[in-house]
Amino acid sequence: MSACHELGDVRRAVAWTQATASWLEKLPAAVLFTGICRVHRSQVLQATGGWDEAELEAAKVCEDLEHIHVASAAEAHYQAGELRRLRGDLAGAELAYEEARARGRDPHPGLALLQLARGEVEVAVAAITTAVASVEDPLARVRLRAAQVEIALAAGDRDVADAACAEIADLAGRYRSGGFVALQQMIHAACLLANGRPEEALPSVRSASRSWRRLGMPYEAARTGVLAAHACAALGDLDGAQRELEMAGAVFARLGAAGDAATVANLRTSMRTPAPAPDGLTARELEVLAEVASGRTNRDIARRLYISEKTVARHLSNIFVKLDCSSRTAAAAYAYERGLTPRADG
Repeated sequence: MSACHELGDVRRAVAWTQATASWLEKLPAAVLFTGICRVHRSQVLQATGGWDEAELEAAKVCEDLEHIHVASAAEAHYQAGELRRLRGDLAGAELAYEEARARGRDPHPGLALLQLARGEVEVAVAAITTAVASVEDPLARVRLRAAQVEIALAAGDRDVADAACAEIADLAGRYRSGGFVALQQMIHAACLLANGRPEEALPSVRSASRSWRRLGMPYEAARTGVLAAHACAALGDLDGAQRELEMAGAVFARLGAAGDAATVANLRTSMRTPAPAPDGLTARELEVLAEVASGRTNRDIARRLYISEKTVARHLSNIFVKLDCSSRTAAAAYAYERGLTPRADG
């Protein structure tokens, strides 16, 4: 079961979890084995969308194995941290990660992603960089590198993101597990979008989405749907982007993924189909203008819209010409006067 989890082989992890559950029912008071299996059951439940039950299982293991099997208790605390982080309980997640650390379990990549969720980008970058450098086992590096891509893109460091993406592609090719392949497809799409290549990203997005759905992993499928929305928006298909966001938001709401649900809600506002563009501005130029009016830098805008900084600069130059203005302040004033600014998202 541990090997299946490390390989991202969800189907076999489910089968093994079910088989061990039947076996353990026949054993008298098999507390140790039951607890160990519950850790893996929690991981499977998280992957397949049963987050409530997954959290209960993790909590039970923390209690039952505290003085019996420290390594399993540590993994259970980490698992509890993951579920709390995904649900937006960042304080509770941090406590769980620290409990895992105290029992010898490295709290990354979960803790680094928590730091990113708090907006502590530089702290997250340092944490994930250290974690990656500390691990040689290729299976353990996959999840660390995947988190590093997300953090590096948030920091605007596309070189690091591309390098991490390349290693994930190599490992996915080596092991060929369903989960690794789907992850590689999703990460590859995110990197392409960050480099302003939505046409190339969309096939990888679609492949990743199909892969996650075949594996029965709704959260990852929904996250891929958000990437699809960015790709659609970058290609001018705002209606398609809204449909992708609507489906992803419904999954996040059902799972209780509070942070992701809030992100989708804000994206649905910022990607709304615009009224006829004033002064000849294109839909993409209106998006850039709205971000400028919110006080964001070209680097921030590039990250949020999944385009390159060079593309942002080109759009901004076109905006200045069309509005006959020469400063970001004047462009922002124009946006405010016409109600073109997006809802604040913190």
